[in-house]
Formats: sequence, C-alpha cells, structure tokens
Amino acid sequence: MMMRFWSLSDNPPSHPSCLVVPSYALKDRSTPTRPTRAALELAAGWWRRFQDAVIIVSTGDNQRLGVTNASVMAGYVARLGVPRDHIVQEDRSRNTYENLVFCREIATSAGYREPTLVTHDLYTRRAVAVARKIGWSDLSWVSAFSRGEPAAGYKYYQTYSRLTIGCYEMAAMIYSKIRGWI
Repeated sequence: MMMRFWSLSDNPPSHPSCLVVPSYALKDRSTPTRPTRAALELAAGWWRRFQDAVIIVSTGDNQRLGVTNASVMAGYVARLGVPRDHIVQEDRSRNTYENLVFCREIATSAGYREPTLVTHDLYTRRAVAVARKIGWSDLSWVSAFSRGEPAAGYKYYQTYSRLTIGCYEMAAMIYSKIRGWI
C-alpha cells in the first residue's frame, strides 16, 4: 500500500529523441541489479518504438567497483538489441542530482527534444523532482517495476528489496530537499 502511494504515475512521451536511464546500482562489476535492468529493458522497449532516439545511460563509478555503471548499462542495453551508436554514456555522475544535470547538458547540447526519464518506479518521484528543479520542463517519464536485489558494496541494503528501496527513496527525498536538489 505504501509503495502505491509513493509511486508517481507515468507521463509517457509522444516522440522522444532521448531516453535517460540513471543507474540504480550494479550487482557486481558486470551486472546491473534488477531495478536497473528493469529500467534498461523498458528503455529498450521504448527505443524499439522510436528507433531514431538515443538512450543515455548514466552514472560513474559511484560504487567503487573500478568500472562505471554507465559502461555496464551500455553493454546490457546493447545486448538487448540497441545499436551502440544509439547509446550515450554519461559516466561522471555520482548521485541523482549529477545524473540529471549531466544528462541535461548532453541532451541540450545535442538538441534532443522530449527527453524521457526511464526509472525504477520507486525512484521516479525523486528523479522527476530533481529534473524539474534543474529546469527540465519538457520532461516525460516512464517507470519500470522490479523487485529488489542486493547490490555491490555500500548499496547492498539500499537495493535489497522493494521495502528497502522504498524506505531509501523516502530518506533520499528528505536529503535531497535539505541539499536543495528538489
């Protein structure tokens, strides 16, 4: 019940030219967690409908695994059939605020229209709030449902289950408000 309250209804795009997928976490150096895989699979599905779009996968090495989340995500989405020339890696960010700032820079400089956030459903509320705060007014979003799965390192409990993801997201929303990100 709490999770339904926290989820934000989708605001799907009409014809996106870029799909922005921030990483939720990696399970290990080569595997995204279930929440991240679900978002990537949803993005690949939208790309199949709009094959002129690019998918921007986003997050640096914020888990200290020696590999960026973006590179692991790019490999995963390529295995789903998205051509490499339709995948853009944003690999500098360490948190949601930086994910969206850097992705917005990429989208703006490339002239992409109707950017679409593709996120885990429990993360969407915070991601959309941050995107709006940094000025992304023409934003659309779609959400993927997924069970949790333990991630590598300090993110182990953050992604452990839907309950831990939900609790983490509520705390992260408060932290983001304190930081001025939303």
